[in-house]
Amino acid sequence: MADGNLSATAQMQSRLTTFRQIGLPLLQALTDTAANRQAEGGAREAGPNTELFNALVDSTVTLSQKLAAKLGASEDQIDAWVRWALVGAASQVVAANFKSTGQPMAEDEADRLAAIAVDLQNRLKTPLLPASEAVPNTVATFRAKMMEAMVPVVGALAQYSFGRSEHALLAEVAEKLVKTADQVTRALAPAGSTPEQWRLLCWHVLRAAGQIYTESHYAEADRLLYMNPDERTAYFAQHGNVPPMTQVWQAFNQRMAMLATLATYLEVPSSVQPQMQEETWQ
Repeated sequence: MADGNLSATAQMQSRLTTFRQIGLPLLQALTDTAANRQAEGGAREAGPNTELFNALVDSTVTLSQKLAAKLGASEDQIDAWVRWALVGAASQVVAANFKSTGQPMAEDEADRLAAIAVDLQNRLKTPLLPASEAVPNTVATFRAKMMEAMVPVVGALAQYSFGRSEHALLAEVAEKLVKTADQVTRALAPAGSTPEQWRLLCWHVLRAAGQIYTESHYAEADRLLYMNPDERTAYFAQHGNVPPMTQVWQAFNQRMAMLATLATYLEVPSSVQPQMQEETWQ
């Protein structure tokens, strides 16, 4: 991002945002992978590999461009905040891919993941709105935020799909998470909430649901990976090489129920309320 015309404060904010949304996930992936290699007996690395980091940045740019193209626009045709969301999402996926493969993402893999992400967008075309509300223009923003919340889920499914078609499993998971977010939001939304407040709450619930699902997904995948080889072979054979996801959904449902219950007990301290401002989408 060019920042020659920005004030010093704006330049600093821009650079911090770039580091937090793009650089940090990639650096974390580099350091985690190096630590894992060392734990497995590899040589200690002096520091992050600059050449490899630049390759991951290039992969992030490529994936964000693929996502924009799949959505029917070039990067210079979309709003700045959407572009930031796409690049931030791409950075997380590239980082997850590197942790899994140890390599920067190839262009054909970026194409494949972009197609998966857009298929998810197509699954979420029915807006989640209170029954009495007409569909406003801001639903498009809400849908984009829903896609952003589902990025960790897409990364998890791309790494391991439990012997199922990635697209079919994505449809199943997306439908479950959206319905869960809808139910939890309707239970938690205060009476008299505006449509904007309702959508904001629903987005936060969906983002939490996506994170909880992702953690449950990886936990079960790890359980299968570290299972005794003979037991794993017998287990997969028993289920026709399509291991059940019962434990994934049990863990997800339990944690979401705990989160929803916790939310009913949370009250904003009175000392904080006067300073609070209504949160926006930006």
